[in-house]
Amino acid sequence: MADTPPFGIRFKNLPSNEQVPVSEPESGRQGGVAESGRQDGVAQRHDRVEVYQQALDFAARAYLVLEHAEAERFYLRDQLDRKSAVIPQLVAQGLATADMKLRRALYLRARQALTDCAAILDILMERRIVALDVLEPARALALALLDKLLALTVPPPRVW
Repeated sequence: MADTPPFGIRFKNLPSNEQVPVSEPESGRQGGVAESGRQDGVAQRHDRVEVYQQALDFAARAYLVLEHAEAERFYLRDQLDRKSAVIPQLVAQGLATADMKLRRALYLRARQALTDCAAILDILMERRIVALDVLEPARALALALLDKLLALTVPPPRVW
């Protein structure tokens, strides 16, 4: 079969990025799109999905926290920097993956990294290194994003 890639997966009529219309996410759904990254039959690029945008926003807010945490030891700042940067990458990879089992695994890794970030933010809050007005928005966004990622990592129910 000439149109079959060498690894045996066939994609049927997937539009290119230029053919995908820009659409606003609907409220009421998890992240504005179904778990498959599609909305009403229209493919979504990762940069148009609300969960990805929230992950980017969290990474930016975590960076603001890092700028105010100069007195903190290097390893906590380094962990927060690395883990907050990997979350949008894992969400984007999950949105680009067709295999649902692999997609859930990527979302699970993003959720684990986000849990680590939330714990580091709690440590910074307890040590009173960073002002609460800088720390609290990042922590609230982390907890909201954790709820969305939890919904995306739940495996489907088994049918016996």
